[in-house]
Amino acid sequence: MRKIKRYTALLCLAAMLLLLCGCGGADTSDDYVDGKSAGKYLSQMAAADDVFSLNYNSAYSMNPLVATNTNNQLVCCLVYDNMLELTNSYSVEYNVITAYSSSDGGQTWTFKVEPGRKFHDGSDVSAYDVAYSIQCARGSDRFRDRLSYVAGCSANDAETLTVSLSKKNMMFPMLLTVPVIKSGSYGESYPIGSGPYTYASDHLSLVASEHYPNYRALPLKTVYLKEYTGIDDTISAFQDSYIDAVLNDPTATTNLGYGSANEIRAYNSTNLHYIGLNVQTGIFTYDAMRFAMNYAFDREYLVEQMGSYGMETPFVVTPAAPWYSKTAAKEFDYDLNTVKTVFANLGLSDYDGDGFLEMRNGTTLVNTDIDFIVCNASSIKVNMARRFASDMASIGINVTVEELPWSDYKARVEAGNYDMYYAEVRMNPDCDPSKLLVTGSTLNYALVSDQRVEEAIALFLQSDEDGRADAAVNMCNVIATTAYIVPLCYERHQLVSHRGVIEGIKACENNPFYDMKSWTVNLKTKEN
Repeated sequence: MRKIKRYTALLCLAAMLLLLCGCGGADTSDDYVDGKSAGKYLSQMAAADDVFSLNYNSAYSMNPLVATNTNNQLVCCLVYDNMLELTNSYSVEYNVITAYSSSDGGQTWTFKVEPGRKFHDGSDVSAYDVAYSIQCARGSDRFRDRLSYVAGCSANDAETLTVSLSKKNMMFPMLLTVPVIKSGSYGESYPIGSGPYTYASDHLSLVASEHYPNYRALPLKTVYLKEYTGIDDTISAFQDSYIDAVLNDPTATTNLGYGSANEIRAYNSTNLHYIGLNVQTGIFTYDAMRFAMNYAFDREYLVEQMGSYGMETPFVVTPAAPWYSKTAAKEFDYDLNTVKTVFANLGLSDYDGDGFLEMRNGTTLVNTDIDFIVCNASSIKVNMARRFASDMASIGINVTVEELPWSDYKARVEAGNYDMYYAEVRMNPDCDPSKLLVTGSTLNYALVSDQRVEEAIALFLQSDEDGRADAAVNMCNVIATTAYIVPLCYERHQLVSHRGVIEGIKACENNPFYDMKSWTVNLKTKEN
């Protein structure tokens, strides 16, 4: 099908607007939302007991480099130190690594490990252990994606290590929120760590580690581990204070929806919701048809469906990042009038009088029907797809929404049997969209191959702090104007605790218990 490019003027205008826009990150202050959550509503507040407990699942790994179970990952945050920390506002903080530098534009990195840091067995944490942990993480399902272009990693001595990359990335330190384990312990069920807590001998509780630098400042000397696996059992255990802190994704099919008189701290996640378009066949081979989709989705409605636990954005860059441009993003606000203008300039009209728009390609009428597939496991995604279909019907485009079980949905996406699909992906903290848009990448289902996009991504990754905001706007401009994908929003997740029990939480995605030494914990029993 021949591509029609009559809408080049509007594409150029959008590019000019974006390049002229200023930058400024979104408000990322911590949220304290009492008793407001999608899912089940708990009408009674549980009284806090006199011990602090977390849930875990013995059927899943407790190795921090392997653990994919959310409960176990939360426990691991107390046992293992991350190499570096990334705050809720995308600021890199030192931890085991206390300095880093790159002398060749982000392809080779040197990291310095804090001297005197101890593992729980009393041995020193060295650069050899950090390098070992990176090497192990490269092969794990949990961290393989973000470390996929680590070409080499080795310790120079006990305090320094060098990491070489197969592509330049000046934001690589943001990816090293990776737990450190002792060299040689990767195969163990409970590798030796250096975090604030260590396992008791029976592995049913955690005790404060005397080797931890801030041992005396820790708010708890013991954290108990309990096991609840069913959703109802877990909610009941939390309500009755048998467990005291839980993580929740309010947009997931596993949403537990803790409500009532609890404290919900929202933190920014890297989970991106987006629309994928078929650029190989159908109407989205036309550049302008794809471009119009930037304006066709009511992102505010989507965030409302999420219970406000989302950050709407037309860009692959998260609004939580300091280099995000709110002004540039506003140029792509939901606007059906803009969609109609694009369609009119493309020559769409109801030529055959059937109530829907067609496109002329020479003497041939091209149907503009859209086959939109969505996984039926998420009511939020289904509702968004239905809203889009309703909006398109109001301007003369027929959209068929196919609500499919996961296996059928996945097979259709992988086969390219769709016009558009609703997807969710966990991006890396550096907002690198390569896996969605670069030739040969794992999630590039539409087989996009566009040098403009790849060059814009590379420029963004290679930019230093001074030029990163401009490079981000440029990359977002290129992705929006080519419109192979249409970003919708980033999720926000929850750390839920009982009201008044914990103060000073600074939850972030890669360490919900970040800076636990600054907590104040009140375990005194309270009346409902």
